[in-house]
Amino acid sequence: MMFRFGHSTHPNWREALELVHVQLEGQMQLEQFAADPSRPQKLGLVYVTEPFAEHLDSIIDGLKRRTGVQQWVGGVAIGVCSSGVEYYQEPALVVMLTEFPGDTVRVFSGKVPLPKPGTLNGAGRNAMASALVHVDPLTEDIDDLLEDFSLKVSSNQVFGGLVGAAHPKSHIALEPLAGGVSGVVFADGVPLEVRMTQGVQMVGGEHEITGIRGNFIEELDGQPALDVLLNDLGLSTEAIEDNRAEHTTELLAKRFSHGLFVGITDKVHAQSILRKGFAGGKVETHQLKVRPVVGMDPGRKSLAVADDFKIGDHLAFCTRDESSARIDLTRMCAELREDLEAPAPRLNELQAAGFSGIISQRKPRGALYIACNGRGAALFGQQGVEQQIVREQLGDIPLVGFSANGEIFKGALYGYTGVLALFF
Repeated sequence: MMFRFGHSTHPNWREALELVHVQLEGQMQLEQFAADPSRPQKLGLVYVTEPFAEHLDSIIDGLKRRTGVQQWVGGVAIGVCSSGVEYYQEPALVVMLTEFPGDTVRVFSGKVPLPKPGTLNGAGRNAMASALVHVDPLTEDIDDLLEDFSLKVSSNQVFGGLVGAAHPKSHIALEPLAGGVSGVVFADGVPLEVRMTQGVQMVGGEHEITGIRGNFIEELDGQPALDVLLNDLGLSTEAIEDNRAEHTTELLAKRFSHGLFVGITDKVHAQSILRKGFAGGKVETHQLKVRPVVGMDPGRKSLAVADDFKIGDHLAFCTRDESSARIDLTRMCAELREDLEAPAPRLNELQAAGFSGIISQRKPRGALYIACNGRGAALFGQQGVEQQIVREQLGDIPLVGFSANGEIFKGALYGYTGVLALFF
């Protein structure tokens, strides 16, 4: 049975909440949304846009009273989405009522501590196998926090996003909260699948980082990094020797209107790919850790990248545009669909590889989609494109989500990505 969900936009938060309640209560009459008595633990997901942030307490109280669900997690964002629709910079909220087997879901926050590592639930399963997290973007040392958190989760399946920062109370774990991290941990055996789309296209080939200075990459394959970039673009470095900074900046701004990025593969992973001969010895774009190029030193012919990297890591220049983002999101969803529709022998192979969609040819009960706030209409030209692609590829399943200030996948912080979680 599918999870009940609702979405609405209205200038008045009370009216918006009432529209959601009407949807949730109407679905109670439909067979596909019938409650599952074998899943007694209820958890509500709620995401609101910034105009409703000051009314979070009242919204949660209203949801508890009308739905009977007492445990809620979520947050505030510049945009929220649901199945096939997206609301951006307008008053809106989205809600989903999820169901899980007893003692498999635990809400946590700074006020409600996590279970101790190794804790077993009532069924004797690890109580911390995966986690959905919401992080206040003003929190210090987020990367270190996520790394430490991932060490406590047995599957390394930590996903979520950075919520909005325009209101003091920006995320929800039983109540509105300010600062830090909150969310929900799932016990071992809770079937969910999480994938990420980065939506970038490689420009040129892969290169080995051979010279660095702080966060500047100075050499690639033994050559000045800026020269390598221009060569990947098919340009002669000699042709722009005069007024290099002005000409180069103008050239790159035109070529990379949505930003210049690099996809980094750490040295160990790059060597593993070469040994296995995977994809002809080359990494694919969705396997890269994509980071923006944030500066350039024409005098030293170096490029500043917003991430840590080491000598020996591999790097590919990337561009992000509507076409590449559409293609990669469609690829991700199509792969998920093929896995879900796999016959039994193939399903056994997928389970052995870590895929947790337990029953073949089973539709997800619900989905959560967290996308960078730099995607959406800013990238696709109109709202709702990503949600429509998900629906086209995976069917009309319940979905809610939000626009994030940074996306979390497998315990690492990303940007310009989309993270899709399916619940079964």
